[in-house]
Amino acid sequence: MDFFSSLLGMKMFSYEDIVENLAEGVVGVDLDLNVTVFNQSAEKISGISRSLVMGRPVKEVFRRNVRITEMLEGTLRQGRLFAEYEEKLTTRFYGTLPVGITTSQVFDNDGNLSGAVALVKDLSGIKSLEAGSLRKERLAYIGTFAASLAHEIKNPLSGIRGAAQLLSKKVKGDGLGEYLNVIMKEADRLNVIVNDMLDFARPAKLNKIDLNIHRVLDSVLLLLQEGIPGPFVKAYDPSLPPISGDEAQLTQVFLNLVKNAKEAVGKDGSIQIMTRILTEFHIIEGGAKAGGKMVAVEIKDNGCGIRPEDIEKIFTPFFTTKPRGSGLGMAISLKIVKEHNGHLKIDSTPGRGTMVSVYLPIAGA
Repeated sequence: MDFFSSLLGMKMFSYEDIVENLAEGVVGVDLDLNVTVFNQSAEKISGISRSLVMGRPVKEVFRRNVRITEMLEGTLRQGRLFAEYEEKLTTRFYGTLPVGITTSQVFDNDGNLSGAVALVKDLSGIKSLEAGSLRKERLAYIGTFAASLAHEIKNPLSGIRGAAQLLSKKVKGDGLGEYLNVIMKEADRLNVIVNDMLDFARPAKLNKIDLNIHRVLDSVLLLLQEGIPGPFVKAYDPSLPPISGDEAQLTQVFLNLVKNAKEAVGKDGSIQIMTRILTEFHIIEGGAKAGGKMVAVEIKDNGCGIRPEDIEKIFTPFFTTKPRGSGLGMAISLKIVKEHNGHLKIDSTPGRGTMVSVYLPIAGA
């Protein structure tokens, strides 16, 4: 009797259907640690076809995920059981996936040990919700703190700049004027950061109108055209319906996103701006389902890309990889998009480029 038969007993076919349709991946091995069970969820999570793994040693199937082999071997040889053990699974198509692994020994009808089984649960959705909830709490706290800090800084900052400006008119020669110009320049830069902090902290007052998103994008590209050796590559959907949005605030969003792409590609790269309509767009956030008909704006570049460890932090206020960046641009952009009942998504591969997708509901939706 093989392992699968011993696992399912006399009701093999009915239980086989249950195992096959579980949302969790089921990976079973025999006493020699050869794979004998690999359901369709295991195929989906790992990105490996069942026909390529059945009968093969589990360490060959999961050669990039040594911990799964170690856990199954520990369960089989030593009776060690793992319950919802969190691990990072390297998959074929989805990169690194957070999973929860539960293992157990399997015995045949005579009570003899016949193998071990691992239940692999995809935790990416749960982790995304946890990260979103944590980010909201952190943003609420930082928003309150930023507003208080900005007000405290603004008045003395104006005094510093005013005093430097008065001194610059009285000081002639001695090379001191150059230092005073530096003070005024840095005060102006700090003032921009303080204003960004206030923009981030204060509730938005949206002036929504029916808006042609292509007009917004074209105005942004016109502002940023200088420095690009050729035109931006535009792929607009001419049938795109208008959206309901605040033109000034959405201009700020796309100005920031396209500027980031421009800085990432330098002088030799390319930037594509694409638009399309999604008739059935759904997202689940905080346990609530949202979506419907949406307009998608995709900004794709072939620049340096973003490191995986930085993707999670990119919307965190004051996080930046730029030498002179404030770290508020992406946080403010996300805030504006959320206030428009939209969604912002980033996909990036280091060394190959980044695509930022902004989804906005159409007017009247």
